Amino acid sequence: MVMIGIQPFYIAFQRLSYTFSRFFSSRLNPLYHLGAIAVFLLVIDTISGVYLFLFYSIDPKASYASVEAISQSLLGNIMRGIHRYSSDALILTTIAHMLHVIITDRFRMFRWVAWVTGIATLLIFLAIGISGYILVWDTKAQLLGILTAKFFSFLPIFGDVLMSAFLGSDIKYLGGLFRILLFAHIALTILIVFTLWVHVMRNARPRLIPPKFLYISITLLLIALSILFPAKSDPPANIEKLPFEMSLDWFYFFGYPLLKYLPMSANWVLFLGFFTFLFVFPWLIKGRRNPPAHIDFERCTGCEQCYIDCPYEAITMRSFDNDKKAVLNEEKCAGCGICVGSCSSKAIDISTFPVQSIKERIEKERPSYVAFRCPFSAQIPERKGLLSFTVPCIGAVNALYAEELLDMGLEGLILVSCEYEDCYFREGNKWLEARYRRERRPILRKRVLGGKVLILEAPYVKPIEKEVDEFMRENKTGKEPRIIALEKINYAVATLILAIPTFLFYPLTTHKISFYPTHKSAVVLNFKYRSSPVREAVAKKEGLKHMQPQMAIVKERSPVKVEIISEGRTIYSKTFYPRGLRKDASLFVYEEIFLKPEGKRLRLRLEETAHKDKVKEIEFDIPQKPKESVLITYDDATGSFVVLR
Repeated sequence: MVMIGIQPFYIAFQRLSYTFSRFFSSRLNPLYHLGAIAVFLLVIDTISGVYLFLFYSIDPKASYASVEAISQSLLGNIMRGIHRYSSDALILTTIAHMLHVIITDRFRMFRWVAWVTGIATLLIFLAIGISGYILVWDTKAQLLGILTAKFFSFLPIFGDVLMSAFLGSDIKYLGGLFRILLFAHIALTILIVFTLWVHVMRNARPRLIPPKFLYISITLLLIALSILFPAKSDPPANIEKLPFEMSLDWFYFFGYPLLKYLPMSANWVLFLGFFTFLFVFPWLIKGRRNPPAHIDFERCTGCEQCYIDCPYEAITMRSFDNDKKAVLNEEKCAGCGICVGSCSSKAIDISTFPVQSIKERIEKERPSYVAFRCPFSAQIPERKGLLSFTVPCIGAVNALYAEELLDMGLEGLILVSCEYEDCYFREGNKWLEARYRRERRPILRKRVLGGKVLILEAPYVKPIEKEVDEFMRENKTGKEPRIIALEKINYAVATLILAIPTFLFYPLTTHKISFYPTHKSAVVLNFKYRSSPVREAVAKKEGLKHMQPQMAIVKERSPVKVEIISEGRTIYSKTFYPRGLRKDASLFVYEEIFLKPEGKRLRLRLEETAHKDKVKEIEFDIPQKPKESVLITYDDATGSFVVLR
């Protein structure tokens, strides 16, 4: 029976992870705890966010000042830095975790729920971060809001109305949007709890907290980074001016530079295409799956150990005629065989670990040593008198089977597993070591000389000839099995390795980037205009008098043509249409026009195309300096344009 095996990308990952284990040890290797680190960072981010919320003003007139006031105190400065940098670390760790899952082929078949909810969680993280940046209300927040509004305004349901909240004459509209953003910021954070629960619900005993060394080191590094490189705001936003550039947080805004170079339709295609691809990724690549285990009801004693040990909760306990029996859900079964290793009554078997055939071969060949390995661990060297077998997971090698094999006259038994925290099936090597140390059922019985057993934690990329040869030569009279693993940690080097990506957060979140041509000035048209009706219907006088309409109902309004004229020459012209299915609502105009900063006199002309006599005009000057803007809005009360500089 062919079982799943290691792939080239997995081998490359093992080379990197094994290098890390030399400094961190296999127990503390951060590459094996990416998911738990992400959860820990989310907790830190939430706690620091709650602290900042206590001192934050939701009024956009005071938002920037309240954020700056928080930074004036030492604790506030640290908490603000931790909030920013931990959120960046959260995105980095989440993406690294996603890549790790892809490389190690842990996203398909029975794992698809975890993959899909993981991608959904990543999207929520990005939405929370973007909304949080806007709430600071500096120039970065303003430009970010304008760019995000442009992105969504491509959809007909929104239109150009969104941009008016971030650039216009009245900040009160922004106040309402801020309340929505703050609610979304908090609500999405709460939603994360649900998506994470679904993310791990198929895993028994999910790892949600990283080892002590890792979470203490990460916390101290974030504090140090916050003190040495405090999180700073861009200059305060001015709702009457268009910001040309901002400091870019590449962890959250990695897609925004595309808005400079690609049309909005292409950006939507990329966005929807990329995340749709991620969501359906588990079904795009055909993978193999180990055959499921089989439970013999007649031999099952209902001890529950297989139910406890299964990493994927594929086994449940049910009562049959007052006898409790283990029942396997084949849809959830990963075919790891860990339940085979946990059964004291030998009531479970799996075709990829044919115990009886292995015994028959040992009796026939009479080797001095027998070795078992999983497909993801080191390869057994060829030696005279050594017979090796590959099993789906080293956790399938029941201690009772080991006892039987040693009773057949073997001099020793070698068990080669993945590194402690990197078991492909999550817990196989942990349960194996616990059983052979006589700490978990079924234990290696005391009558068995433990010194005849070698447990070797070694990834596929590690040569193990030296360890195997030494074991075959040495005296095996010890009572306890020998376990060889990378257990020493180099605290200085390990901390330095963690510090390198941590201190990269500062330059990767302060890089300035311009979204508009900095050698030009801008003329921004941003206004709402209610044009005259072109078709009306006389209302019927029906119903109660006070509920009858007092005037004709507008069925359609006129489009408007907007032009900018310079020295008798039209340099801009566009027709805008009323909103609504019947084209009977006000229209919104939002346009950014970039010109040379020459100080020329321009004339803005608005004409209703269905009523040529209805014209609005205003004259204004082009800003004389690069990166300056002039904003033109419309005042319904006076029926005229307003120029803001």
